[in-house]
Amino acid sequence: MKRFFPILLISAFTAVFLLFTGCGSQGEENEVSIKDRMDQNYEQITQASENAETFQVIADSLSSWAKENNLTVKSSGEQYIVLSKAASSGYEDAEDFTFHASVSLDTPEEKSEDLQSVSAVMTALNGARQHGELTGIITFEKEGRPIGASALGKEYLNTDNFISVNDGNSTELINSIAASSNIMASKELDMVSPRYTKAYRIVLDGTPYKSPYEHRGEYPNAIKTIGDLLASCQSSGVLFELASFNGGTDVDLYPRRAEAAIVLQENDVTSFTSRFENSYENVAEYYEDLDESFEYTMTEIDLPDRVIADDDTANIVSLMYTIINGTYYRSDDDEVTAFSNIGKISTKNRSFRMQINAKSLENTIMDEMHTVFETTCGLCDVNYSELSTTGLWYVSPETPLIEALSRGMNTEPTGTLENKAASVFLDKKEDLNLVVWNTDIEDAEDNLSVILDYMASFGEENQQ
Repeated sequence: MKRFFPILLISAFTAVFLLFTGCGSQGEENEVSIKDRMDQNYEQITQASENAETFQVIADSLSSWAKENNLTVKSSGEQYIVLSKAASSGYEDAEDFTFHASVSLDTPEEKSEDLQSVSAVMTALNGARQHGELTGIITFEKEGRPIGASALGKEYLNTDNFISVNDGNSTELINSIAASSNIMASKELDMVSPRYTKAYRIVLDGTPYKSPYEHRGEYPNAIKTIGDLLASCQSSGVLFELASFNGGTDVDLYPRRAEAAIVLQENDVTSFTSRFENSYENVAEYYEDLDESFEYTMTEIDLPDRVIADDDTANIVSLMYTIINGTYYRSDDDEVTAFSNIGKISTKNRSFRMQINAKSLENTIMDEMHTVFETTCGLCDVNYSELSTTGLWYVSPETPLIEALSRGMNTEPTGTLENKAASVFLDKKEDLNLVVWNTDIEDAEDNLSVILDYMASFGEENQQ
């Protein structure tokens, strides 16, 4: 998403035009003011955190900004900051609103995009003129984890309306977050002495901490890539033994790194190398489009003392090939509504363990995914278990908050496969009156005007 560029010349011309003509409604004046404030807030928070390596720098900057704007800093630290603004005159009994945004410092691009969401929260706080009590919450995300949201006290979720702001390619109001299930495929392994003589380590090391649900299909799954390489060899008669296969740290993230140690029959080294080169070319295409670095290597190593028995190897490789990784189901509108990710694999301690995260916006499809994964594991003589499940969150589009915003923004509420911070908040407070607002630069100003107008509708003069 593009940054908020101040359009000073246009703003100045508009101000002069209105001054001399006496034209312009209250809404038009607010619109100009909102744009100016968003630009100013974005520039201020961006400059203050230009070299920030910790969230504390951003929190300190927001604390200073809050004092400049007569806001109260209710809590500030290394993982989150909470700001508040008292209700305006005549709105003491009006509904209160809480705005939230997350910030990641993992990459400059993520920080820049997230600070745009932060500036929207800032503008909601210092741009509102008619409102009940307002709260702004900024939380820290690190390495794909919503650590600030997890650390936030439940008391800050006691609000009439909670709006979580995200960067997006277009305007979206989210009223549904997918059900999520962590699945384990496991098997105790028989280990034997190797029969073949040429040992190699295959390593794929790419970009860390990327969500497969936010970046669907943009990155190759390192575990699945190596698994498919082994499956292509198994199906074409290339003889190998699997010594180990390990990778991934989080079940709901693309595995940054995966590696497998294999032992080849000497006559099959050339055939395997050819298949590895084809696999390498496929991975290189991904990273060329991403303009990011990666390493994918095939290196000769010392012969291991033990390898996994042939039957167990065949079952592991077959499971890797047949298990669904990626899009599971699309709606009639061609929207991805069910997706799965192979996040972790290990053959340490004579035990095979593979963890898969599955998400679905429909409970019936989630049940179907469980059945398919269990059947697939059974066919490969691998044990199946469900480690944890988070239920589908859905709220009616006719609830006052969502109905008012969707009407004003001229958009239908929709679902999302993942919003980690929002899921954490809902886990803390099940009845949270939440909506996730995704916005882009073109629509941010108009969308925020809709929200401010909705807040203003709760004044005493509007309740008579």
